[in-house]
Amino acid sequence: MKNLRNTALATILAAVPMSAWAQDATIRIISQDPGTGWYAYGSAVGEIIDRSEGEFNLNADVLPRGGGMVNPLAVGQGSADIGFATANAALWARDGIGEEFEGRSAENLRTLVGGLQAAYTTITARRAYVERTGLTTFDDMVNAENPPRFVLKPTGSQVPILADHMFEALGTSLEEMRDRGAINQISTAQIAQMMRDGTADVYIENAPLGQATMQELALTTDVVLVPMSDNVLDHMVEVGVPRIALPEGSYPKMDGDYASSNTPTILIVSTDLDDDVAYQITAAMVEARDQLAESFPPLAGWDPQAGAQPDQSVLELHPGAARYYRERGWIE
Repeated sequence: MKNLRNTALATILAAVPMSAWAQDATIRIISQDPGTGWYAYGSAVGEIIDRSEGEFNLNADVLPRGGGMVNPLAVGQGSADIGFATANAALWARDGIGEEFEGRSAENLRTLVGGLQAAYTTITARRAYVERTGLTTFDDMVNAENPPRFVLKPTGSQVPILADHMFEALGTSLEEMRDRGAINQISTAQIAQMMRDGTADVYIENAPLGQATMQELALTTDVVLVPMSDNVLDHMVEVGVPRIALPEGSYPKMDGDYASSNTPTILIVSTDLDDDVAYQITAAMVEARDQLAESFPPLAGWDPQAGAQPDQSVLELHPGAARYYRERGWIE
């Protein structure tokens, strides 16, 4: 699997040479495959860049490939000028953390726009399992002599990496839990069925509100959200995954807010991006905020001012973006 991912990454990184910054410039946006949210967002951002006003005549080219763990390296190595990424993956790429990024850190990554879309880490258990075992918290489940059957997405998703950090906070790891027979990694399409038929007990996910599997589970299976301790949530902050509250009512039968971790979608660039180009794109994005929110309900919660703050930008801001935010009085 890792060799396949590396081959795909090599193809992306070799795809296009670095653009030269002139008065006319093409901005390459790496998003994800057609049919995904990031691809749709990329097309909309491309149109915003095409219409942007300023010193540069910018034209956007949306690259219909990539993904959360690929895009940071594509931007860092110059095969794209802008990329969609989760803030934590961008941080891991910048610092060379984890097998995906070890030995090829992208120290030149910077944030252009932060906090575009929240993605919540959730732990969902079958109510029957909780009532039968009396295990009501994530910590209790992980530390139990007979842990539940956890189900999560396959390697290649960032969910296993997040889960590994969550287990690490409790003195174990994904690998150790796998050795105990407690981990089943399977395609998202099969997870809801496994929870319904009782072949899985607990589902670890990281996704925006309205994600299909979570919605299906909430509507078709008697499940509860399992709380994480401050120990787990604070550890996630340390690895670049800030805390957030999943609001009450986000899913049927949800009782109160749910303390969670957030992997916000951000727009990343490298330090090679011209400061004035970055300024022009940032201004255009902020000014198009209402248009984006109207076109894409998951982006309705994007607050550009909040997105400029360290907890949502996570990486250092690109100097051109920082200049725009400073002029707005949003940062010092």
